[in-house]
Amino acid sequence: MDATTALAQTNDLMNSVIGQLSADHREMSTPCTEWNVHEVLDHICSGCQSMAAGLQGQAPAEGVDYLAEGPANGWANAHAALTGAATPEILTAIHQMPFGEVPGEAAMSVIVADAVTHAWDVAKGAGVEAEISDDLAEFALATWKMVVPPEGRQGGFADVVPVPDDAGALDRLLGYTGRQP
Repeated sequence: MDATTALAQTNDLMNSVIGQLSADHREMSTPCTEWNVHEVLDHICSGCQSMAAGLQGQAPAEGVDYLAEGPANGWANAHAALTGAATPEILTAIHQMPFGEVPGEAAMSVIVADAVTHAWDVAKGAGVEAEISDDLAEFALATWKMVVPPEGRQGGFADVVPVPDDAGALDRLLGYTGRQP
């Protein structure tokens, strides 16, 4: 699966998760112990917007409340920004990102993997469903394995949680990203 296909599937996933939320879910805790549901959604939307700007050679906006018009609009705008940045020229070019020089496809893969992983966090925290396909979970897992080592983690990644060898794709993704499946 390429990053553009994964982005389209992530859009469906995010729309489904957000569509199940109400104002009552906003302050609920998530597996990301430092963030509640609202804060994870803000992280997803601001990260997507920043990555889209970076891929287009622009500085990320500062001081923007991406969820000011609600999570559905925040995600719609973030998805539109990423989709706008997903041109063949941008995806094949090399870009200077805060984490190094990378091809656009790799940068897009990282932000999509982040959104997939955090969609699960939002759903888990809010007690709603997140139907993540095996293909999308495998895509996110492969991406994380390329950029986040299993040992000596930094940047907020918890230690790997062991899962059985025959665990499904989602459980392997969750375990690799330090979540309890």
